[in-house]
Amino acid sequence: MPSGSTAQVRLTFKKSFVLLLFSALMLLFNRKAEAQVIYQGGSNVQLLYGRNLKQSGELATVTVEHFGSYRALEQFVFADLYNNVSLASPNMYMEWYPKLSLSRATGREFKLGPISDVLLSGGMNVLFGGSEDFFAYTAGPAFKFRIPGSGLLQLETYYYKQHGEEYDGTYQFTPSWDIPLPVSEKVRLRFRGFMDFIGDRGPGSTQYLTQPQLLLDLGNTWGKLGKVFFGSEWRYWNNVVGIEGLEESILQANLLIGL
Repeated sequence: MPSGSTAQVRLTFKKSFVLLLFSALMLLFNRKAEAQVIYQGGSNVQLLYGRNLKQSGELATVTVEHFGSYRALEQFVFADLYNNVSLASPNMYMEWYPKLSLSRATGREFKLGPISDVLLSGGMNVLFGGSEDFFAYTAGPAFKFRIPGSGLLQLETYYYKQHGEEYDGTYQFTPSWDIPLPVSEKVRLRFRGFMDFIGDRGPGSTQYLTQPQLLLDLGNTWGKLGKVFFGSEWRYWNNVVGIEGLEESILQANLLIGL
């Protein structure tokens, strides 16, 4: 367990993170009302339930996501409340990634081959609850790729450092995607997800976490395209939190509702 002074420092970091995130979101939301300013974004809430395929146990999660852009700035933020199916005294895990598009910031095209834009990105990861405090930050470039249609494909490359640990930081690579798959006029699928690759750091082993989702657009069947999705998510974590040999594999049902 952390000492009193260390715990106080981490609590201060967590409070600062929440305050900074809240202030940024309020600033962006308030700008929607200004003349000549367009903030483009979207939010959703997800309800997930699944069982661990490697061990006994169940997991229930409520996830809130928000993504959007304002001029040259972009951001992605999510919060997970999770525990067993009762969701009693849940843990909360949050990540926030603000980004700056070099193409939009400079008025010049930053593209090469399949790369359509380069962004400068940072991130904050924080856990409230659990057996130990956790706060990590990231910084590095991100790359967007051209793909057919309206989907998203990007690669984020980061320096990753966990606060409060004596060992040096490491690398993180995160490919992510959100691709519509129209099967027919009525049947529309959506394939989305990410993979985090985090390198060795001190006693921690290389780890990777992936959460691909395959969702059916239920709203499209009654004329509400892109509002309600239902499908599945596979959560697989190799070397959980850097512990070599510890794996987590959970298949979950996922109801996604656009806000």
